[in-house]
Amino acid sequence: MADDKQSGWTRFFRKKDLAGEDFFGKVIAGLARIFEGGDEEETYRQIRSEVKQIFACDDISLFAYDPDEAPGGDEGDWVLTVKSGFGEGNRVSQGDARVLPDLLPGRPIKYSELVAQQAALKAIALAFEENTFYGCDIEQNKVVLLKEPRPEDDLGSGDLSVLAIPLQYGNKVGRVLEQTRVGVLALFKTPVRRELGELERGMRALLAHALVSSSCVLRDPVTRLYTEAHLRDEVARYVNMFDLTGGQLGGAFVVVMVDCLRLYKQTLEATGKVDPGDVSHKVSEALRGVAQCVWRRARDHQLGPNEELRCGLPGRIGHQAFGVLLPLVKPFELGMWCTRLSQDVIAHHFEAEEFLVTGDVTVSLRAIPFGASGAKTPAELFALARKVIDELEAEQAKARRDPAALTALVKTIRVWDQGQWVAPNDYKGELAGA
Repeated sequence: MADDKQSGWTRFFRKKDLAGEDFFGKVIAGLARIFEGGDEEETYRQIRSEVKQIFACDDISLFAYDPDEAPGGDEGDWVLTVKSGFGEGNRVSQGDARVLPDLLPGRPIKYSELVAQQAALKAIALAFEENTFYGCDIEQNKVVLLKEPRPEDDLGSGDLSVLAIPLQYGNKVGRVLEQTRVGVLALFKTPVRRELGELERGMRALLAHALVSSSCVLRDPVTRLYTEAHLRDEVARYVNMFDLTGGQLGGAFVVVMVDCLRLYKQTLEATGKVDPGDVSHKVSEALRGVAQCVWRRARDHQLGPNEELRCGLPGRIGHQAFGVLLPLVKPFELGMWCTRLSQDVIAHHFEAEEFLVTGDVTVSLRAIPFGASGAKTPAELFALARKVIDELEAEQAKARRDPAALTALVKTIRVWDQGQWVAPNDYKGELAGA
């Protein structure tokens, strides 16, 4: 039986179910998968999946705090938004901590559907505001709010309806521990009387670090190009400058997609020359090789006898694509830049590429001049980039069993012009007369 005097949410985990090396291996493996999530969205998904498995709860909601998200008129000073899990998109605010003034910790009140909903939100809001564990149990026609819940606080069902775990990021600098609130992890139908002991503080810190790191990393650790989040910020900044100058700055955004990346993986597996355990490593090497070509072309491209482009900013988009911000590049120069990058990738050696149907690891490129119709804002531009990546992947996947059709679909270059993709030689430049 767990020590009832122990503080914290860890009292809710049974030793007999979770003790031993198997459990700790399960926890460590789950945490590893969380940190392998990659981008912010994938990290959210991994946290939901792994936390549900480790804590044996019915579902979770991950409430994230964004200081840039303005609260509404009656929401108080802060607001949390469900980024993943049950109720995705819902909000909890400081105002929710003030509802039901008669609902005090440890004092049950009569159940109603509205009271139960408000009590659950209040528990989550108080957990964030006070940086302490809160619970809410709803059963036996009663609703009770619990601060630092204990096993005996359960109303009899053997689980806690809502358990709100505050997440706080910490970074020790000298003797000062810098801290910031990250959000709240809400667990639903959490079995009581279990024990995690000393894992409590570590789990909270690790989850907070996993959430913060994905939004703060500047460089993608695999390719060493900039992350998609940073690339989006830079594109937004440049598009705004483009608008402020009435289009005088010029420039474009180029989408670079690695052709048939899944087919390359399958080819490595089929040749029998690569250990199956090393296939993912080889695919990662291929991504790094393409990324090197993208980086060099973005930072060193001859525009003329005495002109050299050195200010391109490359970043990663999703799993198999890159994006390159090309400031000041003229529309008629886009085709040449894309052609040279395509040739750079073909000239780069990739292991087992000779076994590919297409004969080489190649890239397809889509150039979007700034100010083009349908891509005038940063949001429109990235939506168009995502759409064309999905379309290219779908087309290539459909033709993977037809060598002639697949060969015709790879290493293509197109420019966005007047609402459609055209070959560089057919690009008329809709902004020429602007």
